[in-house]
Amino acid sequence: MTGTRNLTIRRAEPADAQRLTGLLADAFLISPVGDWLIPDIDVRRRVYLRYFDIFVQHGLTHGLVDVTTDLSGVAIWLPRDHATAGPDNYDEQLAEATGWWVEQFRVLDETFDKQHPHEVFHHHLLFLGVLPSEQSRGIGSALLAHHHAHLDAEGIPAYLEASMPRNRDLYLRHAYTARNPFYLPDDGPPLWPMWREPQVTEPSPREDDVQS
Repeated sequence: MTGTRNLTIRRAEPADAQRLTGLLADAFLISPVGDWLIPDIDVRRRVYLRYFDIFVQHGLTHGLVDVTTDLSGVAIWLPRDHATAGPDNYDEQLAEATGWWVEQFRVLDETFDKQHPHEVFHHHLLFLGVLPSEQSRGIGSALLAHHHAHLDAEGIPAYLEASMPRNRDLYLRHAYTARNPFYLPDDGPPLWPMWREPQVTEPSPREDDVQS
């Protein structure tokens, strides 16, 4: 990790939506999942701008969207259980956003849904994105730690899917456990479902409790 700095994190506002959509499109543009979804990178970015807007808007309305004050990083969390609904009119929105590539995105959704745990209430980290120019500077870790503090205080577990070994290793450092990877169809890339139990921190002993 290089170039670490103090970071301030706040809750995103509707006025941030356009910049957050661009941030996520750029953060996820180069990846094995992106190559599987849309081979042409220029087409991929145009589709991503419309695709990620669906989830930014949904997160702002129904989830918890944390951002750094300079909008270099974003985390979209969705509280979920077996009855949690997705974005309104999602099928229509997805078709409009992805056009020719809609079937690939539908397969992606179906594959993810088969792996997702539905029995226990948890927070789903839908997307964690950092601008490419700002990666490896501790921004992702800061966003995770910020939300994990709330989850630990409330006793709430977390779930996510890691799309690359580097991302998986980041989450392992934040107390997630990696389950066996699953694969996207047609020789697609692996993804790692990851679960985090809330962490309990033992209180520091008071001075008058310490035995000498």
